[in-house]
Order: sequence, then structure tokens, then C-alpha cells
Amino acid sequence: MVINGSVILITSAGTILGRNLTQYFASLGAKIVVTDCDKQQLQQTYAECLEAGRDVYPYFIKDYSQHSVDQLFNFIETQFEQSIDILINNWLNRPLPTLTSSASGEEFGSQFSHLAQSMYSFGHSCANQMCKHHKHGVIVNLLTNECLDKILGTESASSMVDGMTKSWAKELQPFDIRVGGILPTIHHDAHDDYLSNFAKLSDELVRNAEYIIENDSFHGRVMSC
Repeated sequence: MVINGSVILITSAGTILGRNLTQYFASLGAKIVVTDCDKQQLQQTYAECLEAGRDVYPYFIKDYSQHSVDQLFNFIETQFEQSIDILINNWLNRPLPTLTSSASGEEFGSQFSHLAQSMYSFGHSCANQMCKHHKHGVIVNLLTNECLDKILGTESASSMVDGMTKSWAKELQPFDIRVGGILPTIHHDAHDDYLSNFAKLSDELVRNAEYIIENDSFHGRVMSC
């Protein structure tokens, strides 16, 4: 898919990676819609883009319920008179309780389901809108860690994202909608300079997202960074 002129929706746009994704794809000539439920962080992304001369459309979303996500996609359809071309389904990993922690199964389930429901809500609305407009678009599921303390539980969350990505790819293949994923590798420890490492990793994540989008043969696979 050609990025220049495409309509791209980026979730969790107030995060470090969200800002980097926004700046980079806007520099390639894409029309960017950024969304986040953190209004202050979303505004910071928008302000930085304006300062850099990037044309982006911010959309504050109050929560990630299906109704709220559907309203966002309706806004995009009205704004651009078409569906989006690309969804960068970008989410932070949430630290999950371990078996030896004091956390209950309900707490584990709540944290795990929040991530799954958020990713699914955007994927669901995106797929429906792309099918409605007969758009041969791309969905990139992206899970990242921006802090060292978020690494715990990455294996569980990564497995979920991997499974969703491959399942969606099979379901959407008849509609010529491609789905790919990018997941963090687990190799960091307390002695790492994590902030420095993440700055380098963020660039790699952005480039990998670009590769998936532009490579028309990439479908149903997951990359690791």
C-alpha cells in the first residue's frame, strides 16, 4: 500500500511511540487521525505535530467501549468521506500479575481483558468500515513496553496479540484486508539502560510498521523487536 495520501488512524497516540509513529507517517504525506483517552497526552502529540508543520486530526476518546470506538470511525468517515486505509492498533503492555503474586484471578482477568477488548474494538470497527467501502486496507497490531516495569507479563499479552493477528488475517483475507503484528522481545533486565534502548527500539518499531504497510505480501505474520 502507498502511504502518501492514505488515511491512517493511530491509537494510543499520546504515548512516546504514538508520537513517533504520528510524526513519521505524517512526514510521508499520510492523513493522520490520532486518538487517545488521555486528553493531555493527546494534546501534546498534536502540539508537537503542529510545531513540526504536520497536519493531523486529534480525536479524544473517553473510553474504548465499542460505542465510543464506532463514533470515532463515524467521525473519520464524515471527515474524509471514506474509510481509513490503515489502522495502527498501538497499545502499551500492561503489567500482569504473576502466579506467585497476591493478585486474584479476577484482577488478572480484568487487566488482560482490558487490553484484548481495546484492540478488538478498534479492529472490529475498522474491519466493518473497510468492508463497507470495499477498501483493501491494512491493520497493524502493535504491542510495546515503554517502561521497564511493564515487561512483566509481556509473554501472556504477546501471545494474545499474536493469536488475534493471525485469526483476523484468516477472517479478512477474502476481503483483501491485510493484518500484521509487531511484538516486543523479552530480553531486558534491571541493568539495562531501558530509556536509551527504547529510543532505539522505537525507531525500529516505526520502520517495521512501515514495512508491513508497504509490503503487499505481508499478511498473517508477526514481527518481533
